Amino acid sequence: MEGQGFADAHLHVAESGFSLRYPDIGRAEVLFGCTARPSEWDAMSSCGVRGTVRFYGVHPWYSGEWDEGTASRLIRILEDDPCAHVGEIGLDSKRGELSGQMPAFEGQLDIASDLGRMVNIHMVGCEKEVLDAVRAHARGCGAVILHSFSSESYVRPFAEAGCLFSLNPRILARSDARLVRLVSAIPEDRLLLETDAPYVPRDFSGMADFAERLAERTGNTGEGLMTRTLDNARRIADV
Repeated sequence: MEGQGFADAHLHVAESGFSLRYPDIGRAEVLFGCTARPSEWDAMSSCGVRGTVRFYGVHPWYSGEWDEGTASRLIRILEDDPCAHVGEIGLDSKRGELSGQMPAFEGQLDIASDLGRMVNIHMVGCEKEVLDAVRAHARGCGAVILHSFSSESYVRPFAEAGCLFSLNPRILARSDARLVRLVSAIPEDRLLLETDAPYVPRDFSGMADFAERLAERTGNTGEGLMTRTLDNARRIADV
């Protein structure tokens, strides 16, 4: 797979040192660069990493930073940059109450839907709540990307809601049987790969290695996975 380009559907390119443990980052053609809080938005705006598609969002861990002023600022950023999108947003049942996270999540979905932008969603232990919110608030979104997806029983309802499924190297910790069931359930035109760099697993050694290891265990080829997911990323980002 030497020279094979790829897309990374979720990483944090505006953070210092994002590429230190990412040996093949130079081969990336499309990078969905996410932010977690408003203090990162200026760095994302000035990010010059080749292939970056910019996402601006308030992560559920920082949902307390969501207010009318933040919402207005996000709208201004998106209106000024027609190529900008919304993320990382979502819900996390292991970090605080969902009721406190929901206003930020639904508010950002509404903004993205109103402006026809993509959203990049963090989801931990709250698949039903995220699905309900997507159904109610994301109908006008350009695309809905489920970051680090792992819930095979929810593939069908999320697919019916128009979502895409981004797999992270941490999924390789699963058994072969569970991994095959998950990948087999995801429609080929909805599959994406990601790293969440700089927050990569300890054994991560590049996107090409991840694709190859995933392919070996699911009856695909690494090159095929990288090509397919790059095509999917280009299609939804229109790049």
